[in-house]
Amino acid sequence: MDIKVLIGIIIVLLIILLLLLFLVVLPARRKKKAQEEAARKKAQAAKKQKKELTIYDVEDFDTLRAKVRRTSLSKEELEETIDLIIKYYSKIPPKLGIRTHPEYDKYLDLMIALARHPQTDKTLILRLDRALHKANPQYKLELNEALRRALNARTPPPIRKKAQTV
Repeated sequence: MDIKVLIGIIIVLLIILLLLLFLVVLPARRKKKAQEEAARKKAQAAKKQKKELTIYDVEDFDTLRAKVRRTSLSKEELEETIDLIIKYYSKIPPKLGIRTHPEYDKYLDLMIALARHPQTDKTLILRLDRALHKANPQYKLELNEALRRALNARTPPPIRKKAQTV
């Protein structure tokens, strides 16, 4: 065989191989791109459907505080209520000179009600305390005192009598 013919056959085979490769790879890329586009559209639709709550959609502070005072509230509902308070109402109005703002008493009442709630735990109390400290550094001493009062207001667990050995 002639070498020119052999080189021609190899070139034709390489061209056919490249053509087949493009026929296989390009549809896979298009399919992958279409799947990514569909996933992106689905995520956008879900984002539109799940509307973020605004301050106007949330109950006011007094209503949320009243919810915390209800002892029938489940642990999940209590956590959700505290999360809403932290997100929308964690900022206490500034002090009036050296006196606390009258709104501060509501936060003190909230901390005591949360500490006394039967479904609460230390993580929930500390989460609220830390959020209030972070949002209100000027109330540091007052918030520490409020936490102490709230923890002292908790009902102690019942004392069990030790069994007497005979």
